[in-house]
Amino acid sequence: MRLPGEEDERGMGMPVIYTIVAVSAFVLIILAVVFASNSDKRGSGSAKNQSVKPTASPTPTTEVSFAEGQEDIETLYRENKLRAEDLDFWNMYQDDTTFVEAEPTTSPSPTPSHEPTDEEKEKDGKHTLVTYKDGTQEWIEIVSKIPLHTYDITNLKITNGKMAYYQDGEKCSWLGVDLSKNSGKVDFKLLKENGIDFVILRLGSRGYESGVVTLDENFVANITAAQNAGLEVGVSFFSQAVTVQEAVDEANFVVSNLVPYQIHYPVVYDMEYITNDDSRIDILKEEDKTEIAEAFLSTVEREGYRTLLYGNKSWLLTELLPEVLLPEYDVLLSDQSSIPDYPYQFRMWKYATNQEIDGVENPAAYLISFVDYTRK
Repeated sequence: MRLPGEEDERGMGMPVIYTIVAVSAFVLIILAVVFASNSDKRGSGSAKNQSVKPTASPTPTTEVSFAEGQEDIETLYRENKLRAEDLDFWNMYQDDTTFVEAEPTTSPSPTPSHEPTDEEKEKDGKHTLVTYKDGTQEWIEIVSKIPLHTYDITNLKITNGKMAYYQDGEKCSWLGVDLSKNSGKVDFKLLKENGIDFVILRLGSRGYESGVVTLDENFVANITAAQNAGLEVGVSFFSQAVTVQEAVDEANFVVSNLVPYQIHYPVVYDMEYITNDDSRIDILKEEDKTEIAEAFLSTVEREGYRTLLYGNKSWLLTELLPEVLLPEYDVLLSDQSSIPDYPYQFRMWKYATNQEIDGVENPAAYLISFVDYTRK
């Protein structure tokens, strides 16, 4: 049995229950959607946190200047997010080899060079003794670029003052006499008969005080007689030129006076100081004398004649610049010692002066030539 009004309450409760269930289902659906949405956001945030580290608050940027090429390095670093440990690639090449750091070395201090004594220079074969105009002496170094002579002095033989040079038992030298007006009268035929092969005749000279160029008084007679006797002839000129132009004038003077004659032996250039007197060339320096000598020799050679530079050892090595002239011109060496100590090449040698020579009125000088100029 139901109480009064019970049927009406039950009839009203069912709709309410359905409404509550529907609302609850709707709420659950809303909560599920919200939860799913929050889960996606948290997952995305976690992934981002795994690849990107938190960065410090940005600081104001300043303009930075880079050296050439540095901009590329800075850009590469920013774009690739390189870290210090990323650049530590040396471990890739590690092996079992043990490296020992070398101790710093210091270069040894140079040892002071030893200046050889005169006694050492005399024996080392690299120096030669010269005498200066004032009489002082000095051992000077032999210059390697100047050709040395290769004569074997032991192959020289002298008979009655006449010298000859032999190689392999065969004579390979030619004997001559140096002549000028001071020699007096000369019998050239007798010279030829006595084994003389050639003569060097003084053609002319320049006055050491006046500077006037003159022809030797006996030149024309001497060259004519010498060639008639069958002797080969060379000529010499005594120079006192103090300028290059004067040297050229002297050379032209020689050439013009040789026009009537044909000679095979050289033109000798002779410049010397005057003993016990002053001369024009006393004012000249080594460079000046070298230029003057070169001007004379080159001018004569351009005319087709051979030349010889005359002088003793000290003149050639101290009064001229030997490295300029000696490699270019043949030398007539004046040296009266039995063995010349002149180290460089010479083609002719005045080996004896003030000699009594058959056929020559006054004392004269002997010459030996190591070259047959008739074949050159």
